[in-house]
Amino acid sequence: MKITKKDHRYFNTSDEVRLHYIDKGTGQVLLIVPGFAQSVEQYEKQILGLCDRYRILAIDMRGHGCSEKVGYGYKVARFSKDLHEFITFLNLESIILLGHSIGTAVIWTYLELFGFNQVAKLICMSHPAVMVSNPLWTSVEVEHYGPLVSSASLLDIVNSFTHGKGDEYSHIMLNRMLSDNIPALDKQWLLNSSLKLPRAQAAALMYNCFHMDWRDLLPRITVPTLVIVGRAGLVSASSQIWLHKQIPHSKMVIFEENEGGKHFMFYENSDKFNQVVDEFIQLNE
Repeated sequence: MKITKKDHRYFNTSDEVRLHYIDKGTGQVLLIVPGFAQSVEQYEKQILGLCDRYRILAIDMRGHGCSEKVGYGYKVARFSKDLHEFITFLNLESIILLGHSIGTAVIWTYLELFGFNQVAKLICMSHPAVMVSNPLWTSVEVEHYGPLVSSASLLDIVNSFTHGKGDEYSHIMLNRMLSDNIPALDKQWLLNSSLKLPRAQAAALMYNCFHMDWRDLLPRITVPTLVIVGRAGLVSASSQIWLHKQIPHSKMVIFEENEGGKHFMFYENSDKFNQVVDEFIQLNE
């Protein structure tokens, strides 16, 4: 089985951006929203591994993958509107939303703006409640909220993207997100895929997303939710344990380091990841 030409499709957003998506399989809809600078091609193992049981939809957000590279709209709220328009375009109901990293933030924003009516379940991977630290927080709060950067270091990163060092920084960050034993060719392929998002637009999206705070939304999530994280990942397991405790009746799976448990666990250990997703979808709450 493979992804064929007919599985690749497009639709236009209300602000005239052509977005690419893959549509494969039939049945219950599992809609994948990739993370920062990721593309749907990185989820081939999920698409092919699960399309015999579900209808798998995977969307390249604007600027990402094969979607149109425009110079505007690189904000989480606009991405969530794109997602809403996509769901409306396909007239989807009772969907399972799966988001990784910033893809999770897009889904959370979608829920806050458009509600839960079309959503049956959520799968949230490796995204903390808050991404920029507050110097007034206690060590326990830092452990729970899971910030990745300070305000000053975020500006340094954003400036590196907009002043010609974005490719270099992307390479460094990707190495931190992957296990040491992943083949060099796979690393290079993942990097090349991520670089399809222009660096100036990557900086705008990062700056916007990193300043969001999801702590008040988590207790209001009313659909069955699965939280997935890697023990050795960029996002701390402790922050995801706290997040899991904030979401009523949620479940959690931690990939240990020897199971590919870093930031790309879906890529490094696709067999276990697909099994975990399948079991959660089949679970009767």
